Amino acid sequence: MITRHHIVLSLLGALIVCSSFIFSSPVSVLFICAGSVIGAIIPDIHMSRPKRSVLLVPAWVIVQIPRRFCMSVLCRIYAITGYPIEDPAGKRLTHSLPGILFIGVCAYLALSLPIFLAPPVISGDAALFLCGMFLGMGMHLAQDICTRKGICLLFPFHRNKMAGSIRPCDFDDPRIAWFHIQHAMVLLLIFAVDTSGILPSFLLVPVSVAGLVLAVGVMIGFSDVTFLEEHGTPGWAMAAPSQSPGRL
Repeated sequence: MITRHHIVLSLLGALIVCSSFIFSSPVSVLFICAGSVIGAIIPDIHMSRPKRSVLLVPAWVIVQIPRRFCMSVLCRIYAITGYPIEDPAGKRLTHSLPGILFIGVCAYLALSLPIFLAPPVISGDAALFLCGMFLGMGMHLAQDICTRKGICLLFPFHRNKMAGSIRPCDFDDPRIAWFHIQHAMVLLLIFAVDTSGILPSFLLVPVSVAGLVLAVGVMIGFSDVTFLEEHGTPGWAMAAPSQSPGRL
């Protein structure tokens, strides 16, 4: 998906998770949401410098951090372990679980000083920001699974791809707009449940997380996601058997 879709959907996802303490701990929500927005942008290391939209320049600046400081190290690790990478700036590097885990480890090391040495308030905020980053990166992968380009989830160790049927720039396809509405509806519903007092306090966060998992699951389910071999040969599909792999 394109950058604005990643940002909005990931931000909505973070708010769903934080819905039970939006008013009781707004600073914590702010750090989690900030981390989720950064995490939603970071995997797109292949982004070119924007020439028309000035609003995308900050996003381009953000992705230069993992591109310049993390990917060269990751490529050396892959080369040593027998998985050389042809393109150090290729999107498959960061559109995978090993890629985002490595970025998360790098972010953790960068934030380790405030997490361990700073006062508890600052260290707690840094930890929340890091959790938000992981949430944003995970949401980014889930969203890109729904698109026709898809992702290689275990690249470079396993190059088979998961891809859906959505073209992000196809304005005739209403599904992306519906995903935004769906996430917003889940947020409002869970927020209403949280504020109604129906559930005991210890269930509020698990219910919020379950709501996000449900929203993401529905999003993937409506995207006709299919497993493809490395050269594009269809594997098994999550869609109904009657649907043709040619939709990819």
